[in-house]
Amino acid sequence: MPPPRRPERPRRAGRALRPLLLALLLPVLLLPGPAASAVPPPRRIVALAPSAAEILFALGADGRVVAVPDAARDLPAANGKVLTGGFTPDLERVVALAPDLVVVSRDGTDRAAYEKLRALGLPLLVTGARNLDGVLDDIRRVGEAIGESAAADRLLVSLAARISAAERRAAARGGPGPRTVVVIWPDPPVVAGPGSFIGDLLARARLPNVVPARAGEWPRVSLETLAGWNPGLVVMPETPENRDAFTRAFAGGPWRIVPAVREGRVMAIPGEFLERPGPRLVDALERLVPSEAPAPEGP
Repeated sequence: MPPPRRPERPRRAGRALRPLLLALLLPVLLLPGPAASAVPPPRRIVALAPSAAEILFALGADGRVVAVPDAARDLPAANGKVLTGGFTPDLERVVALAPDLVVVSRDGTDRAAYEKLRALGLPLLVTGARNLDGVLDDIRRVGEAIGESAAADRLLVSLAARISAAERRAAARGGPGPRTVVVIWPDPPVVAGPGSFIGDLLARARLPNVVPARAGEWPRVSLETLAGWNPGLVVMPETPENRDAFTRAFAGGPWRIVPAVREGRVMAIPGEFLERPGPRLVDALERLVPSEAPAPEGP
């Protein structure tokens, strides 16, 4: 069964807002332009993806955000906000809040819910980061949409500096780090492909991803396939909801055929950093390339 806490990626093909759908819907998205300057910024904002909530709070819009998804409860600013449910939000609750902006995500919002909100005429903004550059672009666009461009610029400068510093540390190793796989869920194994935003982190950290590009963004694979790839390092997201599942899986049984797991070459990164295409994805990059020590070595 999938983990209770949903990272921002599709588990069923066609359910999230995929790139082709976005291309078709771009004309109806809320896109700030020259004429938008006379429109007052939104005062009642609903975030329907954890990354959207994280971006809004990082831009200082706490007081204008009225609702967030259940999975964003780890954010301190979410305390006291109305909760909209999981991947498929409670649309009646959303509509009752009379939002003047709803921020949704390519991978973190149910497509059917998006289409219903669109049909109701609610103003929508879609975030769609597939890599760190996309996260920075989402921050810029959300900042423009809510009248916080200056705050977005400050945040972008800070994040860009941290990304550059991490990339310099990775380059200073003098060569690639261990061949790596990021396991999103252990049973059945779901991993991050090179085309995902997590794959982009590995590339920036100079950790070769053992998952081939042809496997897709978030493929389900067999343990035999993982053992054949023979990663030197296994990275996993750690959350209160998935900790027991990973502990059971890695403690014994079939996962022991993967040498890195059997030998303890496993790195845990907080799931709220690793699984969410928001500002704290930079924190995940810094965990992969820590400043106090080189990245772990492996085959």
